[in-house]
Amino acid sequence: MGKMKTDYWGVAERKLREYTNPWFASVRRMKLNRADFTVISNNCWAGSVYRYFGLPYLSPTAGLYFFASDYIKFVSNLQHYVNSELEFVPAVGSAHADVLSRRNESDKVVAKLDDIEIVFLHYPTPEEAAKKWKRRCARINWNNLFIKFSQMNECSDQDIRAFDALDFPNKLCFITHPMEDVQCGIPFPSPSDDEILNDTDRFHHGFNLIEWLNSDPAVYTLSDGKA
Repeated sequence: MGKMKTDYWGVAERKLREYTNPWFASVRRMKLNRADFTVISNNCWAGSVYRYFGLPYLSPTAGLYFFASDYIKFVSNLQHYVNSELEFVPAVGSAHADVLSRRNESDKVVAKLDDIEIVFLHYPTPEEAAKKWKRRCARINWNNLFIKFSQMNECSDQDIRAFDALDFPNKLCFITHPMEDVQCGIPFPSPSDDEILNDTDRFHHGFNLIEWLNSDPAVYTLSDGKA
């Protein structure tokens, strides 16, 4: 892994954006064809999108993250997983306990969702995590859905290719370097050679976010065969 550096300009950009969102969000909303979209993301990225436009969260994927292989399962059969029950577990009992320990996240709220796990990074208690997860799952607009992924959280090239292979038009994947066989990849600057460490400070880098959200609505119908 290459030497990691803090993206101070990215941090400053995020802080300025969050501070000015109350004044500029309404102007940005005027450029949207529709404001009832659901963004599913592998981490907090969806929340950044909704705050940017001053919109309610029509997605459960805010304030949390998935490990890459779990996320691929999740987006391959969303309806199954959002209808499954959260089972909260100690982080030390997580399948990713070693990684969580290295990240000093052994005190974070972790839940199993069938055969995958979610790290509720920004939730103080399981009760709050469960409440907001359930409420936001009920808001999902299955008829206008967008899916975002990033090369992070133990992501392999196989995970990226599996995401790219999903039969769903409105998807994108931030990657550290171009991959010729990946159609939905968007190169994203990162201080690490191996993964993207933070995609929420410069959350719409490398593509036109408004143009993407104004794409023709895509109805989510994917299923991996899991009941």
